[in-house]
Amino acid sequence: MKLKKTIIGLSFAVLFLLGGCSKQEKKATSALTKTQVVQKAKSSFKSGQVIQSVTLGTDTSNQVALANTTFGGKTTVYHITNQTTSKGKTSSTEEWVNLNNVYINGQDTWYKADLEKLTGHNYTDLTDAIMNNHMITNPSDKLVSAYKMKKSKKDGVYTYTLTAKSTDQALMKEAAAPIFDTTAQSTNQAKIFSQIKKVGKYQSMNVKAVIKGNKLSTFNVFVNMKLGKLMHVKVGQSYGNFGSHDFLRVPDSATNAKDLPTTNTKKK
Repeated sequence: MKLKKTIIGLSFAVLFLLGGCSKQEKKATSALTKTQVVQKAKSSFKSGQVIQSVTLGTDTSNQVALANTTFGGKTTVYHITNQTTSKGKTSSTEEWVNLNNVYINGQDTWYKADLEKLTGHNYTDLTDAIMNNHMITNPSDKLVSAYKMKKSKKDGVYTYTLTAKSTDQALMKEAAAPIFDTTAQSTNQAKIFSQIKKVGKYQSMNVKAVIKGNKLSTFNVFVNMKLGKLMHVKVGQSYGNFGSHDFLRVPDSATNAKDLPTTNTKKK
């Protein structure tokens, strides 16, 4: 009987010691430095969601071109909802992009077209702007230096927030270029955005990255510009929902699309 009590006592002691070790391990979790947090933010991602926008405005009115994109899949595909708002009216289109093919939903009928011919940018441009965005994957030393970090802890999990404000011309141009290059919804709009990118005066930029549980949770960048004396321009790119669309694919209803009709307006 004494032997049985001894064994039970030892079992409780072992459990107590193991519990103590577990608590000690949790207590040993330490906060990351800013350098370590930046490295965590640079981790690659397979899928997610990004909203890109270009806003042209005056003191009395705005025009907005917006692309709300989910991306992912074995070979990355993009599901894009485009919106254009002008004079209080909003029009929208739904697209799937797979390589350089774009599938457009036209009132329950899908049409297929060449992405670059339709929008002025190609699949590589889109992938560089979204999947390989240097602001995230390879931030410059200037951006890293500009970052200020705040941290919080809840239920044993650290959340780190990196914020940066900058008026550095090179940084702002680097941030704005992929947005201008891939948000256009037509070749005409692409030409306008290209001109704004060249002649607009870059004024300020705000960047914010949130890293939670050692993974990038959200990333936002907004660049403010002036165009002439009266117009102001704001371009933005906001990421979130990382890892939510790893198996994204173009639906069969879209891949069975008809060729998009073209109108030849040239006279012989």
